[in-house]
Amino acid sequence: MKKLVFLFAITCLSMNSNYAQFYERTGKNFGAYLALNPFTHVKNETTSEAFHTFSGSVGLVKMVHPGIYPSLGYTFGRQVFSLERMDSNFPVHAQHTLDASLLMDKRLAKLMNKRIKGVCHYLALGLIFAPEYHYMFGTADRPNYSSGEFAAQVGLSLYHHYSSASKKARGRTIQYDLFFRKGFTPIFTAATQGGYHDFYRQEVGLRIRFIKHQVYDFLK
Repeated sequence: MKKLVFLFAITCLSMNSNYAQFYERTGKNFGAYLALNPFTHVKNETTSEAFHTFSGSVGLVKMVHPGIYPSLGYTFGRQVFSLERMDSNFPVHAQHTLDASLLMDKRLAKLMNKRIKGVCHYLALGLIFAPEYHYMFGTADRPNYSSGEFAAQVGLSLYHHYSSASKKARGRTIQYDLFFRKGFTPIFTAATQGGYHDFYRQEVGLRIRFIKHQVYDFLK
């Protein structure tokens, strides 16, 4: 009888330690993103010359509503090669760009909801769309006369979350994006003796968004 009482007491203590905390999100969050743009096509609309550049981006992102993510960031890029001849009107050296975006991520389908090693993993496919603004800085000898690039991006996202009552699980989400970006105004405008040269770009990129959520203990 004493053994049964002892086992019952141990079971109760174990249950209390496992379920004494249950975390919920408060709605407050902050995050960061990393992006790689390996396929960027820049075209001089005046001369029809085209260039390839390689760039990477970092920035801050926040979820203001489920599926809506404004962000601010910075992109560093370099020209890889010209498809024709080198054009002296484009800043072929380091390219520094400020970025602003309003990303909308619509979940389309659930790809996985599976228990792996005692943890339920949830993976969903989404459709992303974002109006954007980008400003590339010029140099003293090659100033940028463009007012900035107004662009749009479309693509697919993968949303990953694992279900658990733990603070770590409830406090973060990760999204993976594959996107295509098209500029509708020039990213760079150069002035020459013959007039202005407008450079437009299109690119394909990969991005990871890390979102950290503020949580609280629902049972306290």
